[in-house]
Amino acid sequence: MITDNVFKKKFIKTIISEDQAIGIYQAELFWKRRPKDVFQTILNDEISHEEQLIKFLYSRGWDFTLMQKSTMNFNRYSGWFIGSLLSTLPRRLCFFFHYMAEKQAANSYNDLMISIENIQGIQWVNSSNIKIKIQKIIDNEKLHSEIFRALIN
Repeated sequence: MITDNVFKKKFIKTIISEDQAIGIYQAELFWKRRPKDVFQTILNDEISHEEQLIKFLYSRGWDFTLMQKSTMNFNRYSGWFIGSLLSTLPRRLCFFFHYMAEKQAANSYNDLMISIENIQGIQWVNSSNIKIKIQKIIDNEKLHSEIFRALIN
C-alpha cells in the first residue's frame, strides 16, 4: 500500500509529463506539421487531460510546489524543443516517435491507476470519480497511439 503523499507526488509527476506533451504538439502545429487536424485534436485532448488532473489536484486541497511549477515550465519549453525537432524528421519517423510516446503515456496512466488502487485510506477515491477519469485518459492515450500507428503506414 502507498500513502496519500506518495500518490500525490506520482500524480503531480503525471501532470508535469502532460505539460511536456502539450508543448510538443504546440510546436508541431506552430511549424505547420501535417496532418494538422490530427495534431490539433490530440493537443486539445492533452490540454483536457491536464485540466482534469489539475482540477482533481486542487479538489484534494493539494498544490504545486515552486519546484514543481518550475519543472512544468521547463517541460513546456523542452516540449517545444522536442516538437521542433520532430517537425524536421520525415513524417513516418515522426509518427513512430509519437506512437511510442503515446503508448508510454498510456502505461504511465495505467501505473497511476494501480497506485490509486493501492492507496491506504481509499475513501476519497470513490467520491471523486478519479478512477473513471483516469481510465478515460488511458483509453484516449491508447487511441492516440493507434492513430499514429495507422499514420506510419
